[in-house]
Amino acid sequence: MAHGEGGRTIVVSNRGPVTFTRGESGEREHSRGAGGLVTALNAVLRRAENAVWIASAQSEEDVAVSKEPAPYEVEDLRIRLVEHDPASYDLMYNELANPLLWFVQHGLYDLPYSPTLGDETRRAWEEGYVPVNRNFADAVIETAADEDSPTILLHDYQLYMTPLFVRERLGAGAFLSLFVHIPWPEPDLWRVLPHYIREGVLESLLSADVVAFHTHRYARAFAETAADVLGAEVEGGVIHYRGRDVWVRAYPISIDPGEFEDLASSEAVLEEERFVRGLPGKLLLRVDRTDLSKNVVRGFLAYGRMLERHPEMKGEVTFLAQLQPSRTDIREYAAYMEAVGRTAEEVNEEHGTGSWRPIELYMEDNFPRSVAAYKNFDVLLVNAVRDGMNLVAKEAAVINEKNGVLVLSENAGAHEELGEHALTINPYDIDEQAEAIHAALSMPEEEREIRAKGLRETVRSNTIEDWVEAQIEDIEAYRELQG
Repeated sequence: MAHGEGGRTIVVSNRGPVTFTRGESGEREHSRGAGGLVTALNAVLRRAENAVWIASAQSEEDVAVSKEPAPYEVEDLRIRLVEHDPASYDLMYNELANPLLWFVQHGLYDLPYSPTLGDETRRAWEEGYVPVNRNFADAVIETAADEDSPTILLHDYQLYMTPLFVRERLGAGAFLSLFVHIPWPEPDLWRVLPHYIREGVLESLLSADVVAFHTHRYARAFAETAADVLGAEVEGGVIHYRGRDVWVRAYPISIDPGEFEDLASSEAVLEEERFVRGLPGKLLLRVDRTDLSKNVVRGFLAYGRMLERHPEMKGEVTFLAQLQPSRTDIREYAAYMEAVGRTAEEVNEEHGTGSWRPIELYMEDNFPRSVAAYKNFDVLLVNAVRDGMNLVAKEAAVINEKNGVLVLSENAGAHEELGEHALTINPYDIDEQAEAIHAALSMPEEEREIRAKGLRETVRSNTIEDWVEAQIEDIEAYRELQG
């Protein structure tokens, strides 16, 4: 990437790799961003020469950095932060991207009742989403100045209009890709969106050279949507539209196994391990954000159903739910968090005893405890309604020391790779989930060992470096084909 084949590499995402603040002494300080996407994009930048990462300014000090000459260098990164109009950014993020795009793409709407689209939607689009995307595009254009053939890698659903705005100004010389890190729905669900969004987004994405997803299922759904909504012609993994060939690709994102092995033996994790190992019985685990798509409530209901049907399991298992609060300023998310707490309470009241609480629920960001639990789970529940990938399944598989069994939703992106080694469940069916949890807890050691080995080997055979390499190979192949 950017080694003879093209010019500068520019990575663009809404959230950046670091957040800047002012310390008590008045000195500028920064903290590294957490999460799979930041780790993944850091891996991309390690392979690129003279690369710049463009992202939104999130803090007051980020805004100060955005006004200084770009790129701003910190550690091994070259960053350009973009200041958005706060009102526009709020409309983009809290009205359009979340919940509308997120809900449509994860199939979260109760369609007879919601969404109700109207003037507010158009305003959020025209005064929020579009201006923020133009802002990103302006930053890309400035960063790519004097480059004949920059490589521009755009990431995720906040940036759907950026490919169009960049292509209009940089022309065919720039290589443009957009990676969608969340599910892509079937065409009928995409049609929930008003015409100006559903068609506008597709037109923009087809201005890119490559549109990428984590799974073949989502890549196929995107191609079907482009054919259905725009009448584009699809041939294999290529969409022909208005004289351009757009590659649609699946690159399943992964992790750095070494990073998690190091974390597993860190002091903070070893300390939390004392707590985790002190929980009574076998350990059923989930680690998630409190997002509606993660399906936490049905997971608790399924566990309650399992205890009801198999009363001999009472006191023999503890369900540790380590949940990070998410988007609590959005009404639906706040209500869901309440439902999560309420459901856990009901299961505990119905099945608990004086000495045993069936569900240990922690709504906090405690990564060391999550990693400690990864090492010690007997069963890991990932029952997402839909999920772009779900890196928890991969992270936990690599460092688990108990031959833990993965109970995995057929609608999680990770299922495409890990499904054959997991117990597959329908995320809507709590009886099926209850039986899968019981089967996993009761599974003979020999079968547990075979499945756990399969999970580990699958993750190790496709690491974050492999994810980056696959994209680089396609960028070079695409450039070569275009001459």
